Amino acid sequence: MAVTGGFLSDQILFYVGRRYGDRVLARFPGVAARVPRAQALLRRWDVLAIPLVRFLYGMRIAAPIVIGACGIAPWRLALFDFIGAVLWAFVVAGLGYFAGQAVQRWIAHLDLAVVLALMAAALLAGTAWNIVRSRRR
Repeated sequence: MAVTGGFLSDQILFYVGRRYGDRVLARFPGVAARVPRAQALLRRWDVLAIPLVRFLYGMRIAAPIVIGACGIAPWRLALFDFIGAVLWAFVVAGLGYFAGQAVQRWIAHLDLAVVLALMAAALLAGTAWNIVRSRRR
């Protein structure tokens, strides 16, 4: 499911970038200023850039639009994006699985009272974080 969702979303965003790329990027001047350099890198290193761009925080949605705007062939994107989607899905799922196993082993050695206290602390921290974020907006 992760591979399919990641791949299809990139394909849709690629075609959005191919059709409306300049107009979409013009709405974000900070991003648009860096687009020519990114496009030069993409044209030169597309074999590596397309699969690896999904691992860059903050570039997950913008990258396929930029790739579409720079004129890379759709079949090249599809091939290298599929490879990237498979790698990404296995890495993220594997990290989640092993992190879950580590946390499960760690919690197994704790008393119930300590586990409940940690859960309460996490709930309070999350609530405080959301309150601070909502007030800043």
